Amino acid sequence: MPDYLNIARRALERAKEAGQPELLEDVLKGLAVELWSDAAGCLFIVADEDDAQLLGEPRGTVYTAAELRRVVQIGDPATVVEIHEWKRAFNGRVREVQRRESGMAPGVASNGDGNGGRE
Repeated sequence: MPDYLNIARRALERAKEAGQPELLEDVLKGLAVELWSDAAGCLFIVADEDDAQLLGEPRGTVYTAAELRRVVQIGDPATVVEIHEWKRAFNGRVREVQRRESGMAPGVASNGDGNGGRE
């Protein structure tokens, strides 16, 4: 079983030595942090999609560093819990919102001409 305290200390020492903070992805690569929450239950934090796949846990319980950055920006704890519930229910991923182009018909893919899928 890995010694998480030593792993965390090494990560902090490397950041001090480098003079610049390392990206969360670099610190976590090849590792997984397991967290327990009364509100959300068990969840894991990993570096990226490759590590999420290697972990072998349901995707709804695994957050990549990029997903974590998106979620921690939310100020309302109830909203964070709701996002986690949806993520878990659908084995989903948290990603940036993809807005429809203005004037684009629902369900119509854009062909990049700025015409919103219309001829």
